[in-house]
Amino acid sequence: NLFYFYFQPEPNIAFLGGSPERLYSRENRMLKSEAIAGTRARGMTPQEDHALANELLHCDKDLREHRFVVENIKENLEKLCHTVDIDDEITILKLSKIQHLRCRLQGILADDVSDAEIFKILHPTPAVGGSPTDQAIDAIKKLEPFDRGWYAAPLGWISQDAAEFVVGIRSGLVDHETLALFSGAGIVNGSTPDGEWTEIENKIGNFMKAIMQK
Repeated sequence: NLFYFYFQPEPNIAFLGGSPERLYSRENRMLKSEAIAGTRARGMTPQEDHALANELLHCDKDLREHRFVVENIKENLEKLCHTVDIDDEITILKLSKIQHLRCRLQGILADDVSDAEIFKILHPTPAVGGSPTDQAIDAIKKLEPFDRGWYAAPLGWISQDAAEFVVGIRSGLVDHETLALFSGAGIVNGSTPDGEWTEIENKIGNFMKAIMQK
């Protein structure tokens, strides 16, 4: 359920990670995307895991966060496609340490829509860029004390007949002897600092485990 990525533009610099979030995939004129937002930890037992998933599916705060992303992707797909279809039900995407709300969307691309246009319309989603998009990005530029660089960038490949790109989250930047880890959480009405911080730590749990083993 993860898309692993690694690229090394210079001998001592590398960007790597494992993202659960597909920005889009294209096969000929079929375009697919998905909304992943709303998070819980995995349970220690099957019973606890099921209870946490059920809590996630019925939490107003997480459903509202998820709805922001779904509605934004749907609206943007409608700019690119003749028709757009959405999953009838929200499902749970289970990863090793966390689980997310997920909804898949797909459509038939309008004639002459290029991958460059798809990027321009779909990226960034509210999951990484906020909503409304323009105002949120302005706020990020003013408030965040660092440049995101490649974090949350589209990473993937393109051919004439197909393409697939993921969002470069759950990632790390190796710069010589330094490793910077990147993770984030969606802040909506009902979010709490402790809750969001725990979510961020859970999202980079695999990175932290690997570091601690060394």
